[in-house]
Amino acid sequence: MEMFMIKQFFLEVLELSYTDLKPGWGNPCSELLKKLVVRQEPFLKKIEGDYTDMSHEMRINGAGLKMHWSVDRREGDGKFKITISGDQAKEYPVFVPQVRQLIKKYGFNKY
Repeated sequence: MEMFMIKQFFLEVLELSYTDLKPGWGNPCSELLKKLVVRQEPFLKKIEGDYTDMSHEMRINGAGLKMHWSVDRREGDGKFKITISGDQAKEYPVFVPQVRQLIKKYGFNKY
């Protein structure tokens, strides 16, 4: 698993989060930002050390916008996979499609 690519992916996600700010809704990545700034090391180690082949849910804005990630270890070193979804996905009509394109760009798509 290439941790540099995962870090770069999350950096680009955070940059995209400022393209779709709506009054009253806040940043679509407010919780993800906390994880990556305040607790980056444990968060990335959790991804790197995951051998469960299970999907993990994280709320990226503290409400209904979510990312589901997993690490597929069947192919050796492990392939990081991620999706974005949730009840609030429709509330961020610019950000969510941009992140979905970014997921494809990095080859992190789950399906």
